[in-house]
Order: sequence, then structure tokens, then C-alpha cells
Amino acid sequence: MKRLLFMTFGALLTLGAWAGEHPSLMLTAQGVAEMRDDCGKVPAFDASMARTLAGADAAVASPIEVPQPRDGGGGYTHERHKLNYYEMVDCGIAWQVTGEEKYARRVADMLKAYADLYPTLGFHPVKLSKTPGRLFWQTLNESVWLVHTSMAYDCVYDYMSADARAYVEQNLFRPMADFLMNGMEGNRANNKVFNKMHNHATWATSAVGMIGMAMGDEDLVRKALYGTDETGKHGGFIQQLDYLFSPDGYFTEGAYYQRYAIWPFMVFAQCIEHNRPDLKIFQYRDGILLKAVSTLLQLAYDGRFMRFNDALLKGYDAQELVYAVNIAYNADPSNKTLLDVAARYQDWVLPTDAGFAVARDIARGEARPLTFHSALFRDGRNGDEGGIAVIRSTDPALNSALTLKATSHGLSHGHYDKLTIAYYDNDNEVLCDYGAARWLNIEAKYKGHYTHENKSFAMQTVAHNTLVVDERSHFDGNYDESMKHHSEILFTDFSRKDVQIVSARETNACPGVAMQRTLAYITTPFLQYPLVLDLLQARSDKEHRYDYPMWYGGHMVSVNFPYEKALTTMSALGEANGYQHLWCQARGRNEKSATTTFTWITGDRFYSLSTATTPASEMVFVESGASDPDFNLRTEKGYMIREKGRKNHTFFSSLETHGTYDLQVEQSANLTSSCVGVRLVVDTPEYTVAVAEYKDGHSVTLCVANRSFDAGKHHTVKSAEGRFEWTGPYEVKMK
Repeated sequence: MKRLLFMTFGALLTLGAWAGEHPSLMLTAQGVAEMRDDCGKVPAFDASMARTLAGADAAVASPIEVPQPRDGGGGYTHERHKLNYYEMVDCGIAWQVTGEEKYARRVADMLKAYADLYPTLGFHPVKLSKTPGRLFWQTLNESVWLVHTSMAYDCVYDYMSADARAYVEQNLFRPMADFLMNGMEGNRANNKVFNKMHNHATWATSAVGMIGMAMGDEDLVRKALYGTDETGKHGGFIQQLDYLFSPDGYFTEGAYYQRYAIWPFMVFAQCIEHNRPDLKIFQYRDGILLKAVSTLLQLAYDGRFMRFNDALLKGYDAQELVYAVNIAYNADPSNKTLLDVAARYQDWVLPTDAGFAVARDIARGEARPLTFHSALFRDGRNGDEGGIAVIRSTDPALNSALTLKATSHGLSHGHYDKLTIAYYDNDNEVLCDYGAARWLNIEAKYKGHYTHENKSFAMQTVAHNTLVVDERSHFDGNYDESMKHHSEILFTDFSRKDVQIVSARETNACPGVAMQRTLAYITTPFLQYPLVLDLLQARSDKEHRYDYPMWYGGHMVSVNFPYEKALTTMSALGEANGYQHLWCQARGRNEKSATTTFTWITGDRFYSLSTATTPASEMVFVESGASDPDFNLRTEKGYMIREKGRKNHTFFSSLETHGTYDLQVEQSANLTSSCVGVRLVVDTPEYTVAVAEYKDGHSVTLCVANRSFDAGKHHTVKSAEGRFEWTGPYEVKMK
């Protein structure tokens, strides 16, 4: 399919077989006719059109303002230029639907103003990007501007005179397209970005391709699809489809940036579908774009995307997802769960052909519930670069999710967090990933850019729930080195109702140390909620300090060991690699028990982490915010177990959910852990047998083969506590 698409598209473009009809990007003449005919009959679409017309009317009633670029993200000129492209889209659609000339005239006049301004602009005065824009502080925003403005131009193309079109094309659109592809004198970095495998390149290729389609410029469309050399081997939209998504539809930068990248991917694909339906772009690479939308929806909890790599808190209600869900449904109307997403999480639909289809079929009662399931989403273009595992309860009413991240680095937005975990339960983040240190588009916060603390803390290993060796981040925080490697998924089993499990290995992140992590999500007949068992193993020929941080949401309730809390003065836990940003709040040791338990409350439930320790183990409570003079870091709380002078060590923990707290009636119940103790019975390079014991004589035994993962292989292990036998890479025994 790939080769056929490339040859067919290239041949057709060479022949110049353009229909030349407008609108043809996000709207079509047939679609506009249906919108007009069904006006007042489709409530969600009527509401969306009312919103669009309100925006268009407000724009028409105000003077055109195209300011000289001055500010960074969130600043006045930045936001004004953003508002202008939204206004142009609203007015373009309003013109198509109502036929009122005032809307088309507004778009034409604003385009004329931009065409007057653009040739006078050098690089943006804010110097925070290696690829500065002209209207905006970074070229990325210029691409976003052109994607939207192309939609508006497509709507008013036939309204504008030939001379007016020639003026804006020669002074605005063609120079901007060239700038996105090649930069200009003084900085040519845009060419590298345009041909790169990265979400910035997706925006750039989509922008150039869409304005090329609107203008009928075949050369621009070829470059957008196949890179500036037009070979398809060194860049372009098609190559991005090949490289940036795994066969499962996982985007290598992670869910947050998959949300952002899916916007131009779906928008440009919709434009291709409208202009070249014979190319079947939504079937390309086994329907990779539709898979990407489905996978993105699965990488969420309670409608919010799971935070890993650079990530802020966004979800299904983001405008990017409105575009993605609407366009995906229009491309595949058999997927009725997309209607459920639109109806439950999104309060508007696109005022386009795709949005109309969604609103119409919601009104017809065709929505079907979106269901979530446990899955491994493979990473890498061939699906062979690890992956992220998401384990969900088989009982939807429990609403919990456990993740293990064992992927590749994730390009420039990746973090040094091999084998990190997160846990979500009862509509809350229980074990948290910090995400990104950024205050998006708040100019007072480093002009809305990623703060310095994003690199010095948020990306560092200690900001995650994974193993830190010798207070150094994975790959020593070296991006180029991290990009060479990926973790390895050893085995998964999501087929059972009572036990779901995943195991992964990482051998490159910490020189001389092999890491392996196994997570088991277990439903027992004797505990109130499902249980998580965590085996995090470190093996080395040399002694190291091993840190096991767990960042938790909520508030500490109790521990079973004495500690000293800093009451008047706190100091940073370390000097580098993120440790300089950790306030040390308390330290303690547990000399009376071989199991250390920490209980906290999140929402109205209690959570207890019980870990196998020794009297030499040190427990530390930390809080983010040290060495942060500008208050850029959010205050997050962590609990860390430290082991010093160890060659081999396995952190074995039981994470138990229990109890309830009802403030309305001022009652709490079952607020103490049922865990009596956890211990490692066998822990060798070949096998690990771990036992977690609970009240009333109950226990869970986890047996894991560390080197052989054949489902049919039989294993026998002898220990002081008896003989353990099982078949396959693991077994869980409950008593």
C-alpha cells in the first residue's frame, strides 16, 4: 500500500490533475449544502455554528489589528496573531454557510494587512528558539498560523479577485511557505526541521501542503508530502507517517505530544482525502492515522492523557482532540465509540463536514460507549523498540490504571525515566509522573517556554518512579546516548481476570547495572481492592547506591518507622541531576521490621506501600522546589527508599488500596494496611520468588523467571521455604 500511494500520488501531481474547486480543504461544496439544508435539525452542529458565527460577528465588529511582532508565548502580540487566525477561520466558514459578504471581506482585508506586513519582517525579537519565526517567537507557531489561515483562504478564494489573490500569495503565502521550508539568511535551520521526523515538521509540512492545495501549487504539495528534495526518502508528511508511529499507532514522543501532533496529521489528511480521495490516505499503512487516534484515546485516564515525557494536563476536551475525533469519525463512521467521546467529553464539534457528520449521528443515537482495556502499545516504527504497558481493572467500576514505560527515548521531549511507573485510581493520580516544568503561554513564566527546571529537574530520573543509580540520571542525561537505546519488553499477560502482568528490562541506562521490573496487578478474594506487586531489580558487579523514589498524590497518613522531620530549616537532598531541586523533609530507618510501610490518602481512599527493607535502608521524604528561585516548579511530594553499598538489590513492594474517608459524616474506615510483611524468598539472576503476607493468614506469592520467558517452559526452584514450581515466565499463587 505504501509503495502504491507514493507512485500514484507522485504521478498524479506531475500530471497536475487538480480540480481547482473551493472550498476543498476542511469544507466541501456538498458539505456546505448539507449544513444549510439541515440548519436547525442537528443540535450539536447548530450550537457549533452559532459559536462560529458569534466569533465571526465579533471579528467583523472590531478593527483589524496586525501588530508588529514583539512578545513571546502568552504576550499580547503573540496572542493577537493567534486570535487573528481563529477569526479568519470563523469568518471564512461563516461566509460559506451564510453567503454574507461581510465575512469574506473581513478575511480578504486581514490577509491584505498581513501581506503588507510580512515582507518587512526579519526574525522575531524574542530569542528563545533555535528556529525563530517572523510573526511568532518560534517557527512552529508560524506553521500553526498557516494551517489555519489556509483553511480561511480556501473558503474565500473565489470571493477574492485575481489581483487580490496574487498580492497575498506573492507577499505572504509563498514567502511564508519558503520560510517554513528553508528559513532565511542568518538562520537556515528550518530546512532541517521541515525534513525532520518530529511534530514540528508535521505542522510545517501540513501548512505548506495545505496552502499549496489552496493555491493550486503542485510543487509545494510535493515538497510537503515527500520532503524538500521530493524523493520521500529524506522527509515529508508520508515519511512521518512511516517513522513517527509504531504499528500500534503509538507516537514516539508520548501521549501529550501525540495529542498535539495528531492535529496537523488529521487536518492535512482530511485535506488530502478531499482533494485526492483515490489515494485513500486514511488506509495508508494499515490505517495508521485511525489507529493513532484510537491509541491516543486509550492512553488516558478519566479523560486526561497520562503524563509521561514532557507533558501538561490535557485531555479529550482539547481542541486537538475535537479535530482528531471528528475527522477520524468522518473517515470511519463504523467506529461509533468516537461519537461517545465527542458527546461525553467535548462540548463542541467542528463547523465542517466532519463535525456535521459527528453531530448528525449523535443526534440519531448512534454513539456506543468507549471501553478501555489492558494493552501493550509498542514503540518504534517497526514495533521493536519497547513500549508502554497499560493495565486496567477487568471491572470497569473500579476505574484504575497501572502503567510501565519501557520505550525509546521519545525524541527531544523524552525524559530519562526507563521503567518508570504510574498508578491511577478512583479518578486520581496516586503514583504520579511530574510531566513538564512549563507554564504554557504565561509570558511572565519564561515567556511561556519550557523553563530551565524542565531540564534540571523534570527530565531527570529522580523526578520519576524508577531506579536511580548513584544519584545520576539514566544515560547521564545525555540525549544522543539515550536516543541510541530502548528498553525491552520481556513478557506480558493480560488474559486473566485475577492477574495481569508485565515485565521489562533495561541494560543501557546505567553503566554496569542491569535493571528489570515486573508489575503484577492482582485481584484477590481477601483484599478490598486490586493489589499491585512491584519487583524492581538491579544487578551489577560493583557496589552502588540505589534510590527507589515514589512520587505520590495526596497526603501522608502514617509510617511504621521513626523519622526526624526538618521543622525549621530544610536543605536540598543533593547537588545535581535533579537532587538539587529536592527539599529533604524527613529521614528515618526501620530497625524493628523487615517491611517498611508508608500510608497516604488520595481523594477519599488510602494507599499503603509496603517494601522489603533492612536496618541499613534509609527512608526519605522529599518535596520539589529547592534551588528554584523563580518558583517554576510545582510542589510535588515524594517518598524514597535508599540502599547504599549494594551490588545486587531488588526493591519488592506491595501497593495496597484500602479504606474510605467521608468528610461529610466525619468517618474513616479500614485506614490501616492489611499487609503483614513482604519478603524475597529467592532472588537470583535466574529466578525471583517474592511473598506478600496479609492479615488472617492470607498471602500472595509471585514467581518470576528472570531469563527464560517461554510460555511452555517448566520451572522448579528450591528454597528454605520449600519447592516452587510453575510453567511459563511467571506464576501468582494466592492463599
